[in-house]
Amino acid sequence: MTQLMTLPDAWEGMPATFIEGALLAANANPKPLVPEAWLPTLVTGGVEEDAAVTISQADQTTILNHFEMQYRLIKAGEYVLPAEIRWDEAQGLTPAMSEFAAGFLTVWPLIEPAWGEQAMSDGTMRMLSAFITTLMLMVDEENTLAQMEEAGVTGMPAPAVLYAQLPLMLSEVVMAADECQQGAAAQAVNPYKETGRNDECVCGSGKKFKQCCGQ
Repeated sequence: MTQLMTLPDAWEGMPATFIEGALLAANANPKPLVPEAWLPTLVTGGVEEDAAVTISQADQTTILNHFEMQYRLIKAGEYVLPAEIRWDEAQGLTPAMSEFAAGFLTVWPLIEPAWGEQAMSDGTMRMLSAFITTLMLMVDEENTLAQMEEAGVTGMPAPAVLYAQLPLMLSEVVMAADECQQGAAAQAVNPYKETGRNDECVCGSGKKFKQCCGQ
């Protein structure tokens, strides 16, 4: 069973539920994105700070290890939403679920442009739209429903139905993003011919080549 990451005692950033969503958003990017682009949001929650946000190297390592674990579990078809985030009709929408959705949506603006550049099938477009709508409902169900009604959006399943389908939608979106990355790599002339296995990966992930695109 997937567990939320254990945060260091001195951690002063966002809760583990928020971080789980934020890291999944980073894993749902159809193009590589350096961790430095989204790491600060794990502290600020997306609120702009006057001073630069710093995260210790030890904390970065812990976060990136969890990020990598998420990806590997999803690729293997073994990722399961942590118990704290899973929908249970008996208990309804919980603060932990809302924090998870907020984490994903905080990182989403960083990766949305990359999705806009993809040639997506109608099925993928619908899945992505339904997924983002579900997360918006999880953050603020009442206002999101009101906005949808005002915009004339009809025919959507009830929120509870969407919440129950969240794991499937999440898996489909992340796998579609991975296919986009794999397809781009396959079409490129070998960009790794001069890259050593212990060199920094050319995709900009910040990892060693052997631990990233060179696997």
